[in-house]
Amino acid sequence: MSSVAVILMLMGLGVVWWRQPGSDTPAPRVEQATASAASPAQPTVVSGLAAPKADGLRVWTPGMLYRYALSTEQKVSFGNSKQPAGAPSLPGMHLTLQGEWSVGVVAVEAERVHVRVNLQTSTFQLSVEGNDALPPDVRRTMTAALELPFFLTLDKSGAVALTHFEEPVDDLTRGILRTLVASSQFVVPGQLTQAWRSDELDTTGQYVAVYVRQGNNRFEKKKQVYTHLTTPQGLQPMGSDVHTTTYMSAVFELGEDIWTQSLQDKEHLEVDTGEGMPRVFNDLELSLRLLERRMDATLKGSLEARRGLLSTATMATFQGRAQDPLEHYRQILGNRTFDELIQALRSLPAEEKARDDARTQVMEQLRALFMLQPGEALKVPDILRSGMPQLAASPMLGALSAASTPEAIHSLATASGDSSLAHDVRMDAVSALGMAGEPNREGVDALRHLTRDQDAMLRDTASLAFGNAAYQMTDDDARGAEALVHEMKNNYRSATTPEQQALALRAIGNTRAPDALDTIREALRSNAIQVRVAAMEALRNIPGPEADRLLSERLLTDPATQVRRGAVFACGFRPLGTLLPVLRQALQKDASDGVRSDIINLLGTVRGAAPEALLLLQWASQNEPHPELRRMAAVFLNTPTAPSPLPPDSPAH
Repeated sequence: MSSVAVILMLMGLGVVWWRQPGSDTPAPRVEQATASAASPAQPTVVSGLAAPKADGLRVWTPGMLYRYALSTEQKVSFGNSKQPAGAPSLPGMHLTLQGEWSVGVVAVEAERVHVRVNLQTSTFQLSVEGNDALPPDVRRTMTAALELPFFLTLDKSGAVALTHFEEPVDDLTRGILRTLVASSQFVVPGQLTQAWRSDELDTTGQYVAVYVRQGNNRFEKKKQVYTHLTTPQGLQPMGSDVHTTTYMSAVFELGEDIWTQSLQDKEHLEVDTGEGMPRVFNDLELSLRLLERRMDATLKGSLEARRGLLSTATMATFQGRAQDPLEHYRQILGNRTFDELIQALRSLPAEEKARDDARTQVMEQLRALFMLQPGEALKVPDILRSGMPQLAASPMLGALSAASTPEAIHSLATASGDSSLAHDVRMDAVSALGMAGEPNREGVDALRHLTRDQDAMLRDTASLAFGNAAYQMTDDDARGAEALVHEMKNNYRSATTPEQQALALRAIGNTRAPDALDTIREALRSNAIQVRVAAMEALRNIPGPEADRLLSERLLTDPATQVRRGAVFACGFRPLGTLLPVLRQALQKDASDGVRSDIINLLGTVRGAAPEALLLLQWASQNEPHPELRRMAAVFLNTPTAPSPLPPDSPAH
């Protein structure tokens, strides 16, 4: 990874201002941009409309405008990768900005909120590599771009999912504004509690944030760890070649409507990409203070009026020069051919770690080959028929699933239905077909056919994969995905045994479709324990508060221990903020040692990222009646841990 790429990931704006040595492009500096902008030093005045009561929930009121005084300073600089942290760094970029920051609610939908944001500058200074020169025309252009309104799409927790900028707005301006948006977002899944965590995006990537109450309406937000970085290929997991050090202390004072009254944010990020690359330092300070809250009639309908002129992207979109989307795969593949990669699979090392590393590398290279030369994927079924052990076949099938081209789907469908192949290879092929990122009709039809196979293991695996295929279709073919969910709901209702009903429920759960809730509620009324257990497992990935409510209800009231343990299992796949109070009740009152053991294990798993989990483990280490469970809680408390990532997406199982 180049130093330029790291800068781009950090700021989302590097290609605009980064200059290679000898470049004649001037680095910009803007100051005193608009004399008409209101001063951020004026006293806070909240006019007219009183803050509505929210009972601990964020209030989203269409037409409500929040106007803030804003002050921010950001520095990006560079140093040698061998120098110690904290040593003086080389010049980079220095940004100072003051003015007003207005956020208005445009529209509120079932799961999304659209807002309009507008910056009015009173001071804007930007220097790069010590160069302060700026032609007047560039100053006017940058000022106009910064002050052009833009839009955001958030979920009901307050997490920013999408940005919508006017097409002419340059990458530098977008990067500055996106950084302000990311640093000022306050994310709370449901009601305010003493502590919670969330998975959030900024211009650098995806990170785990932890919120802790400091007073009645005062909360501190900290970044714990980056789990993914923004790259031209999208969000990528943190690799071993990139090391980050991050610090954030953002203190929010909230109003009764759970909107920010004031914010004091200080952040520091260091990125070290290893030998020969400069260490990148990014420091940011941001202050917001509410000036006014009022209704603004211009907000309603403003997004729809401009939508055709807007460019939409995620918060973590890489911004820079357009790159050949296949270049990444060329770099991974190198000069290796299909035959060479197959030979590497046939001669895997005997030592376990070396073998696993080789399998992973070949799978990545095969995926790259299938993306660059789709027809090569059609050779896979014949290679499998020629005889290949499961350890060698699995990476090849995984590469087909990851590539997810029509040719790759065809090969997976062929292998899944080929009775001449080894049973474990066919099982892997069925699972890979269900996990394909872009399933098509051929793949879905193959899975549907396999759900009626005489082999019980293949049949069950295909049923679960069928549900996952419906989930994978959601983005590109919402209507087709909805039809598959409806088909699976009918399968549940036509099932004649509890075993068939349980399998159908697990398949429905893999769709992650909110529409599945009515079938899951029906299943929870069943007298069959295994059906109710399957319903709990199906809830693990269904979004929304209703799924949390059903899990909470069964965890506290279901008479069957297996069902309550199933509820704890499902909690492990969900954000725990709203579920921790229920887990606390069950930990303190459930009569089953198994249920309490499962809760302690879950709390131990998330203790690095959920501060309240430590409090519950502390209670259990002193008050749990079973001595072994007390000891288990104490071991978790006394064992250092890195911050826990958010629960991963669960595969079909």
